[in-house]
Amino acid sequence: MSKYDSFQTTLTEEEPLIAALQGLGYPVEIHASGACLYGYHGDERPERAQIIIRREHLNCASNDIGFARQQDGRFIAIVSEYDQSIGFGQVWLNRVHQSYKEQRTLAMARRQGYVLRSRHVIQTEKGEQVKLIFGTR
Repeated sequence: MSKYDSFQTTLTEEEPLIAALQGLGYPVEIHASGACLYGYHGDERPERAQIIIRREHLNCASNDIGFARQQDGRFIAIVSEYDQSIGFGQVWLNRVHQSYKEQRTLAMARRQGYVLRSRHVIQTEKGEQVKLIFGTR
């Protein structure tokens, strides 16, 4: 049984987090009061989360990945040691953060009446950066 680790995030808004995960190709379950995560044997684990990527959407030997809201409003990511070792570690969480920020920016721009004109992915020394260009209607 793989041990779960929790990672503090700066993610606070549920809708952009869901959109970010879906944009990265992961179907998610949303549970207002949280639901149990399951291990790769299908065993119910004590860890609970409000946003869950079920193991069958990850890898045949994966555990569920969860995002649980904390009392301060931020989400923690709950990822097993095994899943961290197969690509769902800090680099993956950084991609989730980047996609989350993009989704928040898009939502804020829409609320203010802006329209996305273009999206460019720029390769930098620190990795990919996304540049969004907005205009008015």
